[in-house]
This record gives sequence, C-alpha cells and structure tokens, in this order.
Amino acid sequence: MAVIAQQLSYPIDVYYQLETSNASFREMHFFLKNKGIKNNKFFLVLYDRDLAGINPRDPRLSGEMKAKVFKECMRNFWYFIREVVRIPDQGGDVGGGKQYKLHRGNLAMNYGFINNWNMFLELPRQHGKTIGAIVWYVWVYNFGTTNSEMMFMNKKHDDSKLNLARMKEIIAALPTYLRMDVIYKDGKPMKTSNNVESMVNPYNKNKVSTKPGARNKANANSIGRGCTMPIHWYDEYAFILHNSIIYSAATPAFSTASKNAKANGAPYGILITTTPGDMTTDEGMDAYNTKEMAIKFNEAFYDYTYQQLQELRATNTDSSFFYIRFTYQQLGSGEDYFKQICIDMKKNWPAIRREVLLEWSNSSDNSPFTKQDLDAVKALIKEPITQLCLNNYYYMDIYKQMEFKRFPPLIGVDVSGGYNKDASAITIVDSKTTEVVACLNCNYISITDLAKVIYELVIKYMPNAIVNIERNGVAFQQTSAYLVTGGFPSVNCYDVTGQEPYTLQRDLKRCA
Repeated sequence: MAVIAQQLSYPIDVYYQLETSNASFREMHFFLKNKGIKNNKFFLVLYDRDLAGINPRDPRLSGEMKAKVFKECMRNFWYFIREVVRIPDQGGDVGGGKQYKLHRGNLAMNYGFINNWNMFLELPRQHGKTIGAIVWYVWVYNFGTTNSEMMFMNKKHDDSKLNLARMKEIIAALPTYLRMDVIYKDGKPMKTSNNVESMVNPYNKNKVSTKPGARNKANANSIGRGCTMPIHWYDEYAFILHNSIIYSAATPAFSTASKNAKANGAPYGILITTTPGDMTTDEGMDAYNTKEMAIKFNEAFYDYTYQQLQELRATNTDSSFFYIRFTYQQLGSGEDYFKQICIDMKKNWPAIRREVLLEWSNSSDNSPFTKQDLDAVKALIKEPITQLCLNNYYYMDIYKQMEFKRFPPLIGVDVSGGYNKDASAITIVDSKTTEVVACLNCNYISITDLAKVIYELVIKYMPNAIVNIERNGVAFQQTSAYLVTGGFPSVNCYDVTGQEPYTLQRDLKRCA
C-alpha cells in the first residue's frame, strides 16, 4: 500500500528522487520549502533506489527492472503519478501522453486520498480536477487494493460513463506490463467483464461501477441504497438532482464497506468534485452546505503527524469532510489564462463566475438585493496575506500586518458554539484606523476551544488587547470563562439586549 512517512509506526529508509524528470514535482518541493513547510518532499519518495534514473516506460527494460517498477507502483502512489502515468492528449501518440502535472490543488487532493479523507474539491476549469481524481482511481484499481469496488456518479449517466472511459484511456496508455487489462489462459487472451458502465480487473477483482442520475425522490433513494462500496466519487455534485437523498441513502452502506476496507489497510473515502452550483436549487444548496460544514484545507497540514490529522478531523462534529479550494492564480495560471478562457466561454459571465472564479450563485428572483449590490460586496472581498494557527487546529486570516504597540487592538467575539451551521467568529480591528485586520470564522469550533483560541491570541500575541465577547445564550453557558478572562482583565461581555457592559473587576459572574 502507498503510505506517507509520517504514518509509519516503524523507521524506514527512503530515497527522495530530486532528479526526477517531472519538473512539476521538483517545483512543488521548492515552493513548499520556500513557504516554510518542513514536510516538503514526501511526493518525491522512492523506496527502491535502484529505480532512480530508470525510465519505467523504456521498452528495453529488463524483466527484473519491470518487476521492481511493478512493486514500487504497488506501494508508492507518488512514484506512479510522478514517473509512470501519462495523460492522453488529443493529437498525441497512441499509448503516450503528457506527464502528470502536480500543482497545489491536486497535491492537496492526493494527500487526502492517501489519508482516506472525505473531500469536497473545487478547482477552476482546465486545471485537472477530473483527471486528477481519475488517476487516483486508476492506481487503486490496478495496484492499491484487491476485491474492492468504486462508484462513479454524475449529474447524468453519460457523464459518469465518460469518466470511466477516460479511466480506460489512461490505463491503455500505461506500459504493457502494468496494464492488467488482459488475462491469459493456455496462452490465449480471455474476455474480461468490461463494458461502458463498469469494468473488473481480472487479476485483483477490483471493480468500477457507474451510476445514473435520479429521476425522482424514490429513484434517488434506490440508487443510494445500492452504493455498497468503500470508494464513492460524486462528480458535479452541485448539479445532481436529489443529491441529498442519494447521499443519505448511500452513506450507511459506504460506512460498512469503508470499515471493512480500513480493517484490511485498503483505500476508502468519499470524493465530491464540483463547480459551484446555484444556491436557489435544492441540489445547489445541499452542496453549498456540505462544503461550508467541512474543515477548510490548509497546506500547514502537510507538517501534521497522522495522529494530529486524526485529532483535527475529530474537532469537527458536524462533518467528516475536508474542503479543498484553490483559485487559478494559486494554481499558477495568470491573467493570460483568464483572458483566454473568458473569450473561449464567449464572455458568459455567470458561467465564468461559476467555473473559473468559483463563485456560488446567490441571486434569485425574490432576493432583496440586486445583482449589482451583490457584485459590489464581492468586489470588497480580499484574500488574506497570511494565516495564524491558534490552538493547533484553527487558522486566523491576517489581512494586514498588525502593529499594536501604541494603540490596543479591539477583538470582537461572536459565540455560536457551532450550532445550526452558525459560525463563531473573532474579528480584530485596528483601534487607530478602525480597519479590520484579521478574522477567524469557524462553524464547528467548540466553546472550550474558542476560549483557548482567545486566550492564546491575547496572551501570546496581543497582551494589550481589548476583548469584547457577545453575551448571548451560548456565551452565558461557558464554564471556561477563566481560560478567556483569567489572564487579562480587559474583557467585556456585552448583553444582546444592549445593556451596559460589565468588566471583570466589577462583576466576574456576568462574564461567566
């Protein structure tokens, strides 16, 4: 099985293939290193050093080296995508194609695959979202497990069958000794179970099945109940009719199958890939809520141990998903890409906003706001310049360098406790300019963890801060007020009725 070094319970000597011919992997190593990520070359791992400098696609390769390549593929997914796989391209050679291009988006997705995460992925158009997923399923199908099954679903059956066809094309582009698509008996090739809707690996009995879209609610429930596989892929989830019913019916069956796969050390997990949907539709709103409840991926996770990743996932009691999203700029595409894609899409701005800028449509006929109003608000949105990790697992977005030596920062806290999808929020304001300089927004953080975050923020970074905590029903229930307030006396708790604030010196009970 493919593993990452931090998951191993015993030491193992590995070689990192920094001389790989795949430039995108070398570039990613240097990018993460410059970003301050210590675990910056796990995707360059090579277990058999004899394969360094060997081209696994060389037709003159000896039988011994072919066996070594095959073994490396079975236990090293990163080697498979870095050195072996090719992505067929139009007009290219039959059986050939382009090398796998690693970028921040598919690296995050592949890291989640290795860790068996449930993931919600958004990438702009033409950045390999679908192909990245298919390559993983090719590896699982040929090398990653045995006697397992994968489910492909899309908004239409034709689309899920198209993804299966793409998978077959990538398998066909592998070197002959790695394809595993033909079984011989008495020296003759035998027929295998392979059609436009499913296929079975004749050697390891892995199977891929495609599912149709739902015609109605009853049909959706029936489709979901038939998904007894440990690996589910919902492509274009925001456009699958009755997606909530399908998912709810499929998940109990997935849960049982995934437990079996986990017990056998085999891959499992749910992947949702989609472009943003229309939140005025049931399917669009369900997709939006799914990604909003998920843990937002951060590249700092690469430095987490396996145990820390498990603890991180456990902090969210509302969702088992990680939400991965990267803009086209973050994936290395510049304004030339954006200009050209706008031309190619005939400047269809609703489609461009959805498929390129990853904006979720939030307009409707009965909305109290005009489209112009919403666009004006979106224009004010800024990307953070950096992030600050608090209490190990919660990241605060920093929008401006903070210098609070003379003027104390103002910290406002809205407490929700993670109920009903409402988020707890911390907002830091520069008391001199009244600018918002940092924010933390989390809809699954517990009251206790929120208290610890505030405590660390003030004690470690802003000892002269003025903290204002909304005194609502949730805040009133906090038994951890000492954690927040014991270290500094300038904390105020404001009643939702708007009454006079009580400071700690005057009445500690009012803040408890």
